[in-house]
Amino acid sequence: MLDRPDAAVLASEPHDDFRNGEPVSDRYTIAIELSDHSWVQFDTAQRSWGLDHSSRLLITVLFVLLSSGLIASVASRYLARPVQRFADAAETFGAGAPAVPLQLSGPLEIREAAAAFNAMQERIQHLMDARTEMVTAISHDLRAPLTRMRMRGEFIDDGEQQRKLFRDVDEMQAMVEASLAFFRLDGQQEEMTRFELSELILTVVDDFRDIGQLVESPDLMPMVYQGRPLALKRVLTNLIENAVKYGSRARVALKAQNSQVIITIDDDGPGVPPTLLAKLFLPFFRIEVSRNRATGGFGLGLPSARSIIRNHGGELTLENRQPHGLRAIVLLPMSPK
Repeated sequence: MLDRPDAAVLASEPHDDFRNGEPVSDRYTIAIELSDHSWVQFDTAQRSWGLDHSSRLLITVLFVLLSSGLIASVASRYLARPVQRFADAAETFGAGAPAVPLQLSGPLEIREAAAAFNAMQERIQHLMDARTEMVTAISHDLRAPLTRMRMRGEFIDDGEQQRKLFRDVDEMQAMVEASLAFFRLDGQQEEMTRFELSELILTVVDDFRDIGQLVESPDLMPMVYQGRPLALKRVLTNLIENAVKYGSRARVALKAQNSQVIITIDDDGPGVPPTLLAKLFLPFFRIEVSRNRATGGFGLGLPSARSIIRNHGGELTLENRQPHGLRAIVLLPMSPK
């Protein structure tokens, strides 16, 4: 700068020099020797804002920490948003909603995971569709020979044998229809809508009362719910029908607790052995002594009901009551996906 590469230069920082325990200067200073051996000194302006050095240092540290926290918060939100969309998509698909491809955005790892998730749910959807198509085809193919068996049975002269044949044909036809309804899971295809849940329950209860069944539903609280009303009506009909069939009467209650809707259906029957409670949700499983086919269906009602409830993001459980009776508990989230 001075065309004197050998010029002497001195620099100092605040508090570099102390006299009598006090800093001589609180500024950054640089001094350059001129050609006549005089010195020119430059220093920087420094604002103290009326604060001592330790206070200014503390404020600077707090400002740095606050800025770092703000930047980290923005960055974490940017990184967490794709993960949240990923989690929401997985929960929605798990609740039975149609498969919707997940948007590929965010860091490379998230995009790769989203692409794998899209491929996975597409494969699962194809498998579910193929299963439904297969069962539909089997059902269609079975209807024709069953119809022919019934037509040929018309030519049987023995009335007793004819009656037995027709009974078997009707049972096989009913089993085919029940299996088809179970595997189709019609409740998944119904659109979600807002409806009055207590009114839906009262409608089912009134249907049973109209045919002389003992069904109680005291003081149902009004509740607007978003779900699939026809599917939930099937669940309620099945559970109340089981209660009045095997327990002589049914009591239905509705309440909201801990962000959940709780529906209970109690009966006064003998209950179920604890070791068999979980097995009642297996397709085609029946307890022979108390729940045989002469008085019931084919063991698909409870599995179908649990599938519908789980498609709403909830759960269906059974428990024995004291001193006797069975309780069906339907747990539904306040806002199903």
